[in-house]
Amino acid sequence: MSDLVLKKSKFLQVQIADEKIVIWHSLFGYPKIISKETLEFLNIFSRPKKLSLVIKKYQIGKEDQVYIKDLINCYFLVPDKINERSIVKSRYQEKEKSLASGCFIKYLELIISESCNFRCRYCIHFNNIENSDRISNPNKIMNFVTAKKTVDLYLSILKKNNSHLAKINFGGGEPLLAWPVIEKTIRYCLKNYTDCFEFNFSINTNASLIDKNIAKKLKKYRVSVASSLDGLKKANDSVRISKSEKGTFDIILNGLNYLKIAKYPVDGISVTLNNYNFYLFDKNFIDWAKLNKMKELRIDIDVIGMIDIPNKEIIDKLISLKEYAKLNDINVSGFWSRPAENMNDSILDTDVAFCGATRGNNLCVNSQGEIYPCGYSNYKIGNIEKFNNLFKKNSKYCNFVKNKMIGEVKSCKGCSIEGQCIGGCAITREFADINKTAKIEKMCEFYQSMTRILLVEN
Repeated sequence: MSDLVLKKSKFLQVQIADEKIVIWHSLFGYPKIISKETLEFLNIFSRPKKLSLVIKKYQIGKEDQVYIKDLINCYFLVPDKINERSIVKSRYQEKEKSLASGCFIKYLELIISESCNFRCRYCIHFNNIENSDRISNPNKIMNFVTAKKTVDLYLSILKKNNSHLAKINFGGGEPLLAWPVIEKTIRYCLKNYTDCFEFNFSINTNASLIDKNIAKKLKKYRVSVASSLDGLKKANDSVRISKSEKGTFDIILNGLNYLKIAKYPVDGISVTLNNYNFYLFDKNFIDWAKLNKMKELRIDIDVIGMIDIPNKEIIDKLISLKEYAKLNDINVSGFWSRPAENMNDSILDTDVAFCGATRGNNLCVNSQGEIYPCGYSNYKIGNIEKFNNLFKKNSKYCNFVKNKMIGEVKSCKGCSIEGQCIGGCAITREFADINKTAKIEKMCEFYQSMTRILLVEN
C-alpha cells in the first residue's frame, strides 16, 4: 500500500456545519464523520503523491495507517491513474447482462382504475397522463381477465428467477372504484399460488370509498393501506378536492375510521405540500398523527410543479416538522430524504436507484394491458400480449433502466449526490420534457441542499 501514488478523489464531497465535518463520495457514498486533521490529510493529496513519502514526512503510525487504508477502500484517496467512472461502468455492465432475464422484477402494480372520484390540484397521475393517450382510453377500469393474465405473467417471472415473495399493489386513479376486481384477484392468488409464493398485497387509495365491508376485507386479506391527507381540514380541502371541487377531509376520515372500527388502522399517511396548502400546514398535523397513533409520515413537495416558495423556506419547514415529529416518536420522510438514505447503499455493494422503477423492479399494467415502469408514467415499455418481448436485449424495459443508471443522465454529471439521487424522480423529468414549467433545476437544488443537511443531522 505504501508504494501507491495517490490523489484526492475529485468526487470527494465535504460538508462542514456546527464543527462537524462530513465527507462522502458523490458516486459511491460511504459517508463518514471526520476530524479537521483528517480533512487536512486528504488535502495533502490534492496533487498526486507517493503514500510512503507522506507517511515518512508526517511520521504516521501504524494505527493511523489502518485508517488511511479505509479512506482508500472508500475511494476518498485513489490511485493516480484510476478512472472512477470506469468502475461504475464495469459494475453496470454486469447488471445490463442480467436485465433481460427479468431477475430485477420484484413488484407488480395493477393500475386497476385510470379514473378517480377526486381531482386533487397537484395530482401527478392526471397531470402527467393528460399529456398522453392514456386519458382517452375508453376502458378505464381493469377487468378480471386482464388482472388474472397479468398476475400469471408476473408470477412466471418470479418463478423463473427462484423468487418466492410476490408483492402486488392495486393503484390508480382510485382503485376502490373496482373493488370487486381487486377482491377477485386476491382470491385467485391465494387459491392458486400459495404453495409457491408468499403474497404481500397493498393498495394506494384516497380512502373515501372504504366502507364497513371493504375495511373488513382489507384486514382479512392483510392488504397494506397507503392513503393521503394533505393537512388538517383547511389545508387538506384547499388542494385535495372532489370533482365538484368540494373538500374531502371529512370523507377521508370517514374511510380511515372504518379501518379503525375493523381494528386495522393505518399507522402512517402521506402528505403533499404545494402553493395552496404550504402555509396552512403546521405542527398541529403532527399532533393529530400522534393522537391517531401513527408512526410514519411521508411529507412530499409537489414533485411535478415544484412550488414557488424559496427552497430555504421549504427546507427549514421540513426540518422543523421532522424534528418535532421525532420528539413524538414519528418518523418523517419523503422524496427529499431518498438521496441521504441511499448514501449507505453504495453501487459497489448493491443496486442503488432513486426508486423501484429506475432500478427495474416494477411492472405497472393498466386496464388495456399496457406495461409501464411506473404507474404515473407515459413511457410504454410493452404489453401483456407480447410479454416476452419485454426482456429482449435493448427492449424498452432494458433501455429505460440503462438510461437511468449513474452517468447516463447528462445533467447529473458532477452533481454532489449523483450516485445517490441518480436523476431523482423519473416521472418529474418525464413531465418536464413535455411541460417546460416544471422546475427541474429547483428540484435538483432542493435535493442537494436537503441531503447535506440530513447528512450532518444524522
